[in-house]
Amino acid sequence: MNESVIIDAMGGDYAPMEILKGAYDAYLRYNTSIILVGSKDKIKKNASDLNIDLNVFKIIDARQEVLMNDHPGDVVKNKKESSIFIGTKLLSENRNRAFISAGNTGAVMACSLFNVKRLEGVLRPAIAIIIPLAENPIVLIDAGANADCKPQYLKQFAFMGKIFSQKILNIGNPKVGLINVGSEEGKGNELSIKSFDLLKEFKEINFQGNIEGRDLFNGSVDVAVCDGFTGNILLKSIEGMAELFFSEIKQVLTANFKFKVCAAILKEPFKNMKKKFDYEEYGGAFLIGINGIVIIAHGSSKAKAITNAVRVAIEGQKGNIVENIAKEFNN
Repeated sequence: MNESVIIDAMGGDYAPMEILKGAYDAYLRYNTSIILVGSKDKIKKNASDLNIDLNVFKIIDARQEVLMNDHPGDVVKNKKESSIFIGTKLLSENRNRAFISAGNTGAVMACSLFNVKRLEGVLRPAIAIIIPLAENPIVLIDAGANADCKPQYLKQFAFMGKIFSQKILNIGNPKVGLINVGSEEGKGNELSIKSFDLLKEFKEINFQGNIEGRDLFNGSVDVAVCDGFTGNILLKSIEGMAELFFSEIKQVLTANFKFKVCAAILKEPFKNMKKKFDYEEYGGAFLIGINGIVIIAHGSSKAKAITNAVRVAIEGQKGNIVENIAKEFNN
């Protein structure tokens, strides 16, 4: 059986029911030892409703819950009996495990920093997420962990993104681009200009220069680097645009009988296309730069997303992503 995966049973909009369903499916699919952290009473009640055998899990009781509007610092100080704090603490005690949460992202990061710690040499952890928008998937980093950044942070994001792309997506020499308002050198704000200068001289990455938002869609780079403020807005915009696109397509194809016939013919290709853009298929994003595998799932995650988040965690364990980043930083 694979190493343990710790799941925050109370995190996200549909916890704990959808978390339980996803965790149970992951147990059946991946033969993985799973630890659930959360309110035992709520877990037991939902498991009974779902007819899930809790004996397949180890359950750690958490008497406090982290709300989505809780300040990260307050969670570390005042909610040490919460599922996020306990889950990251368990990870710190055995780094062969992985921790997954669909809860408060800031709290996950704060508790990870407090309990699991940063890798030596890493200035700031970053969220690395796979975006399936070009012919080949690309890595967006940072996708929301650091709203305020310094050029040195973006330099490290680029390096960690390169390693992530190599170990998780199996890309030999990933092309790295800096997200900016224009492709020319000297474009953008002070952060962009100074970051460009650092990346241009950084021989450890295959730097392609500045890229604009539209370049994410044409496969010009394998790793797109930006501050977390920009990355999170970009990510949420892509999600919203995908939802709008498929909603509009559905309306068009159901407008009349002729179009419905066309829709029946095209059902399978459109289904495959929608699947490609579905965040639930990708499960979650790595918080990289932490001395352990931490996966941040979407706040709206249902069972499928949690199951796939477990798959992502296992891929990180098999790819030794933490050890590889640590090794590269210490070279």
